[in-house]
Amino acid sequence: MKKALSAGLGFFGVVFMAGLVAVTSVNAGPSAARITIKATSGEVCCSNDASIYPIQAGDSITAGTIIMTGTNSTADLILPDSGTVLRMLPESSMNFSRLNKEPAGEQIVTETSLRLLKGSVIGSQRKLAVPSRFYIATEKSVATIVGTEYVVNASGAVTVLDGQVSINYNLPGNKGSVKVSIPQGYSFDPATGTVVPTSSQFLQNIIADVNTVQQNAQTFKAGGATIVVKPEDFVTPTKPKGNNGVGNGVDPQPPGNPPVNDGPGTSPGNPGNKGGANK
Repeated sequence: MKKALSAGLGFFGVVFMAGLVAVTSVNAGPSAARITIKATSGEVCCSNDASIYPIQAGDSITAGTIIMTGTNSTADLILPDSGTVLRMLPESSMNFSRLNKEPAGEQIVTETSLRLLKGSVIGSQRKLAVPSRFYIATEKSVATIVGTEYVVNASGAVTVLDGQVSINYNLPGNKGSVKVSIPQGYSFDPATGTVVPTSSQFLQNIIADVNTVQQNAQTFKAGGATIVVKPEDFVTPTKPKGNNGVGNGVDPQPPGNPPVNDGPGTSPGNPGNKGGANK
C-alpha cells in the first residue's frame, strides 16, 4: 500500500510540475524580439550605454541600442520575428525603444517601436499578425507600418513605395496633430503637411538602396527555417519591370518618353500600346 501511495504521489507530483511549467510558460508574457545585422558598409557603430563601439555583419542588438551610420555608410538590419528588413542610409541614427514578441497560437505577435533620430531608413515588411504593431517615430510624427515598402526621414517625411502607411503628424505652432494615410507612389511633405506625388528624382537617388532592401526581403533565416517575406510578385514605383510592351499593369514611363503601354486602365495580359517597347 505504501509503495502504491508513494508511486501515486510521485505521478501526481510530475503532473503538477508539468502543469506549473505550462502555466508559467503561458503567463511568461512578451520576450525580447531579435535584430541581426545582415551587412554594413563604411563606418557603422552602436551604443547602449556611455560607450560607442563598431558593429558588423552577424552581430545582434537589443532594445535600447542606438545605431549610427557615418558618411557614405549603410547598415542592413533583419528583424525575423516581425518579418522586417531595414536599411539605414548614410549619416543616420535610430534607437529601438521596444522589441517585444509573444506567441499567439501558431503565430507570433510583435510590438516594435523605433525612433529615427537622424537621417533616413528604408524598410520592407510583410503583413503582421494581428494585433502586432510596428511604429517609426520622429521628432514630429509617428508612422504606423502594417506591411509595405517605405522610406522615412527624421524630418517627418514619409514615402510609400508599396502598400500604405498611416502617420500622426504634429502640426507646427502647437496646433494639434493630424492623421494622414499615404498610398503607394506618394509622399508626405512635413513642410506643407500634405501628401504629394513622389518625385522621380527622389526615386532615382535611392533606387540602389531600395533594390538591396527588396533583395534582403525575399528570404532570410530565423531559427533554422527560411521565411519567405514576399512570395507574391508585385510592381512598385521603383521596379518598372516590363514597361512599354509587356502589359503587366501600370508602370512609370521610362526615360526617352516612348509611347506609353502600361498606363492607366491596363492590366496583366491587357496592355495598351503593344508595340511601345519595340519601336
